[in-house]
Amino acid sequence: MTDEIDAAHRHGRPVSVHTVTAVSLALLLAALEQTGVLPGDRVEHAAVVPAEALPVVRRFGLRVVTQPGFLADRGDDFLDGTPPQERADLYRCASFLRGGVPLALSSDAPYGPLDPWSVMRAATARRVPGGRTANPAERITAAEALTAYLSPAHSPRSPPSRLRPGSPADLVLLAVPLADALSHPSADLVRLTLIGGGIRHVRL
Repeated sequence: MTDEIDAAHRHGRPVSVHTVTAVSLALLLAALEQTGVLPGDRVEHAAVVPAEALPVVRRFGLRVVTQPGFLADRGDDFLDGTPPQERADLYRCASFLRGGVPLALSSDAPYGPLDPWSVMRAATARRVPGGRTANPAERITAAEALTAYLSPAHSPRSPPSRLRPGSPADLVLLAVPLADALSHPSADLVRLTLIGGGIRHVRL
């Protein structure tokens, strides 16, 4: 792993490393301790992050891209298949934000739910299909979840891009004010979607 990271860094490329267990995260952090970190290095999934690893992730300046939608999609399997002492470490969100770790949300489709609104609901409720709640302390607000989706892909937690006259628009037009949409996030509220200036979705 250190050889792979070194090779990427020598070419000026940050690395994106998938970790879904506490052990794989520990191996990554140990490797980065040897290789050093390049701005833009990030952890994908971060499915299990022990509390003691959080300060190290922050110290290294790592970005995290995670998928709380898995909790709403098949969270019962995650809770039942995770040792009790690790259940509080599943798909953290609030800990990253409160700890100053840049956070982005994603779907991991087709393995996770594609609908970003359902992922945002999962980040705020953290409820699994069977009705249990997966570590409510890791809940974030719908506004925080939206920011984690809208930040530039290369720089989570940076301000979202803004519309400028003459530039192709990436835009979602809602049927209600944004504050109302965030109180009940749902794709049913979307009336128009533009990507790169082209219409991709219209609902009358």
